[in-house]
Amino acid sequence: MDWLEEELKRALAREEPPPGFEFRVWRRLKKTFPRWLAAAAALLLVAGGAEAWHWHQGRMASRQVMLAMRLAGEKLNLVQTHLRRQGR
Repeated sequence: MDWLEEELKRALAREEPPPGFEFRVWRRLKKTFPRWLAAAAALLLVAGGAEAWHWHQGRMASRQVMLAMRLAGEKLNLVQTHLRRQGR
């Protein structure tokens, strides 16, 4: 083996964690977990609110298009009726 392989083998060799390591990790996790949970909940609320707003905007736009189509259809019917009466 060349020197690079030896260095990698030594650097990546399995080591036992120091005593108390697991306890320290769990203790730190308990402190930070509520913050992460609150941040995740806030993110979900913001994302959900944004999605609901986009859905609402889409529904409103759809209603406006349908109203415009209905008004245009009514006007077109009036013009057609007027033209038919003129043709008689």
